[in-house]
Amino acid sequence: MNKALVSAALLLLLSMAVSCRDEAPKNPAENKMEAAAEAINTAQIRFVTVKTDSVATSISVSGRITADNRVELFPEVQGKMTAGNKPFREGVSYQKGEIIVTLDDSDTRLQVQSSRSKFKTLVSALMADIKLDHPETFPLYEAWFQTLSADKSISPVPAFEKDARRFLESKGVYELYYSIKSAEDRLKNFTIRAPFSGILSAANAEPGQVVGPQFHMGTLVDPSLFILNASINSDDAEWVLPGQSLEVTNRDQNRVYNAVVARVNPSVDPASQQVFVYLEVSDEDLREGMYLEGEIQSDRKIVLARIPKSALLRTGDVLAKRDGSLAEIPVEIMDLERTHLWVRGLQNGDEIIEDVSEPAAGRIINQD
Repeated sequence: MNKALVSAALLLLLSMAVSCRDEAPKNPAENKMEAAAEAINTAQIRFVTVKTDSVATSISVSGRITADNRVELFPEVQGKMTAGNKPFREGVSYQKGEIIVTLDDSDTRLQVQSSRSKFKTLVSALMADIKLDHPETFPLYEAWFQTLSADKSISPVPAFEKDARRFLESKGVYELYYSIKSAEDRLKNFTIRAPFSGILSAANAEPGQVVGPQFHMGTLVDPSLFILNASINSDDAEWVLPGQSLEVTNRDQNRVYNAVVARVNPSVDPASQQVFVYLEVSDEDLREGMYLEGEIQSDRKIVLARIPKSALLRTGDVLAKRDGSLAEIPVEIMDLERTHLWVRGLQNGDEIIEDVSEPAAGRIINQD
């Protein structure tokens, strides 16, 4: 009995000893290390104070240029292409009114000449009736007859008096006259002339080739003025007005050209929800199809902050002091420099971490 009591007492003492050892306080040095691990010492982190500024916004435009004055060459009639004074090739220039393409019109011309001859015969056959029934009209009628020829364009019918005109109408004179005039106009379509001074940018036909109304023979462009077709956000459209000037550059940024806003489409494109803007640009170095880009300065101002690039997280946020801890603040990049960014979303006086390579959001900031 005594041995059992002694054993129980020894076990109780041993348990109390172990419990006391587990509840012993930690070393003060260990507490400091843990606290340091949980806190960010401001002495080791460089903060920058944000300074905002009201900045006039610019609207980016870019696109490829096309000649403002261009025409696609499609013949209105069918015929065989003949050789001209100049070769029908890309890069060949033509002056306004100069013949670009001529199609063989031999058959059509003969048909027109035959119709003219028949018309003159009809007018001659009616001469006796005019002299007898309309003597006051006969001198004018005879003078008109003398101008008619199968080899030249038909002369307009004079303004005869009412009775003589009714008589000629009953004999089909006016009907045949207008038929011949239509054939003469069609005969002119066998020759294509330059509507303006320009250069061929495409040539798809060869002399001797038969072409028709559906055949694209080529393209004539005027290289003196080009149009840059660009699209902008619909929210920016109200800040872009015809007449605004800007500078545009080529893709390599080694050429600068002056441009002017010519037109702004009043409608929004349903597919892209963009508004199309058309800029005029001219220079002897420009070529159709070149890619140009530039910035249109607007009167709209927004509040921006200039921050180091190193302050931006991969998520597009920055780390700023918020209520004693670091918080991720989303920002919108508006412009880029070599080492800095212009962003929107920060307030004047905000303190952000200059280099975000080490700190983490949510960590407590030491105030000591």
